[in-house]
Amino acid sequence: MFGRALFPTDFSDYANSVLACLPDLKVAGLREVVLLHVIRSSDVPMPETVNRESLERVRWGAEEHLNIARMALEGQGLRVRTWIEYGSAPAHIVQVAQDELASLIVIGAQGRTAAQELLLGSVAYQVLRQATVPVLIQKFEVVRELGHIACRRVYGQMFTRVLHPTDFSECADEAFQIVKRLKAAGTQEVTLLHVQDERAMEQRTPEQLAQFNREDTAGLEKLARALILFGLNAHILVRQGIPFQEALKVAEEEDIGLIVLGSHGRSAIREVFTGSTFENVARLSRRPVLVVHCRADGAAA
Repeated sequence: MFGRALFPTDFSDYANSVLACLPDLKVAGLREVVLLHVIRSSDVPMPETVNRESLERVRWGAEEHLNIARMALEGQGLRVRTWIEYGSAPAHIVQVAQDELASLIVIGAQGRTAAQELLLGSVAYQVLRQATVPVLIQKFEVVRELGHIACRRVYGQMFTRVLHPTDFSECADEAFQIVKRLKAAGTQEVTLLHVQDERAMEQRTPEQLAQFNREDTAGLEKLARALILFGLNAHILVRQGIPFQEALKVAEEEDIGLIVLGSHGRSAIREVFTGSTFENVARLSRRPVLVVHCRADGAAA
């Protein structure tokens, strides 16, 4: 499923925690990891002219860190390639993923420090919006122990219990195609969720609401039957509310290990000030989130 993953790292404690979890993806087909470090222009300004020596020193240090990470992953039976780039981290992450034909980008939710955008770091956010392959946002709780930053998993077995929020769009169906293949990764149960946006339901009559309930339930039941054919247990939920808020509630209620959803839906309503549903789920979820990207026409990227 995910034979080759790109993992961008800034060598932070958070990134190192994500790195340590990469072998967990072997159950999902992972065989090769591309390790990428991007030297930021703010670290070494104008390297082409007066600062070439500084760039070489930073590059040498990055190579040492990458070699340590490479040996750790190779010790877990993974093949590893390394890249070092200079400039914009999000742009290079997206480009290297394309150049290396990566089937997945795995990225931590945070940046260099625990105080930097606690919910979703700026690099992760931009990659999430620009990537053309599925993006797995790993989530850890950041705690301080004896003056040091430590990162702890929120959920031990990521693939065991999966939540798939859907609006029945073509893009959501592409995400569902991945969900169907998760049996081999150890998935035991899938929760299928459809949220009727309360803002669109306010003006509906009771008869219309009842009809929506019947149609949405039927749509989820169809998906559940498909999962059963693939050997997966599934149950369905129809909720009414703000889509991303309900998805996050269900993830906590059902003790979900992984949320899988598409990057575009069919709703014309966007979450004012805070972005679209998939962005809010990725940004606010305490659980890992796998976003399947689609082009504007609804086809998978």
